[in-house]
Amino acid sequence: MAFRLPPNLGIGQQYGEVIPTGVTALEESLPSGSRMLVGLVFERRYEGFEGDCERAEAELLRQAGLSYWPEYSRFVTPDTEGQPIAWIHYQSSPAWWTILLVILGGIFLLPIITTLPFKIIGWIFPGFTEILMLVVVGGLMLFLLPKMLPAKKEEE
Repeated sequence: MAFRLPPNLGIGQQYGEVIPTGVTALEESLPSGSRMLVGLVFERRYEGFEGDCERAEAELLRQAGLSYWPEYSRFVTPDTEGQPIAWIHYQSSPAWWTILLVILGGIFLLPIITTLPFKIIGWIFPGFTEILMLVVVGGLMLFLLPKMLPAKKEEE
C-alpha cells in the first residue's frame, strides 16, 4: 500500500481507517489549498478496477473548482503495486469530500453493493460465511470425488 509522494512533500497528518464523515471533518479543519490524499481500499482488485478509476477521473475533471496536485495531472490513481486501492489526491477548498464521495460512490457502487449483503449477514449471524464456505467446499467434494476415483473395469 504505497503512494509515491512527490520528493518535496511529506505527510503532515496521517489517519487510520475513517468513515466518510470523518474525512469531511478533517478537510473542513484544514486551510484552503491543503493537499488531501485518501485511499479507497477494496476487498480485492476486481476485473474492471482500472476502468472504474478512469471513469472516476473523468467525472472529477468535470467538477469546476476542484484542483489536483501540481505534480500530478489527475485525481484518481490505482495503486501501482497492484493492491486493491484507488488513491484520490486533490487540493481542498471548501469541503470537497462530500461531493467526491457522491461521485466516487456512484462509480465504485457495484463492488460495494456486492460485498454488502455478506457483511450484513455476517453481522446478524456471526460465523455464517465460514459455514457457507464449508458447504461450498463440501459440495465440490461430493461432485468431484466420484470423478477422481479410478474407473471400474467392466466384466465381460
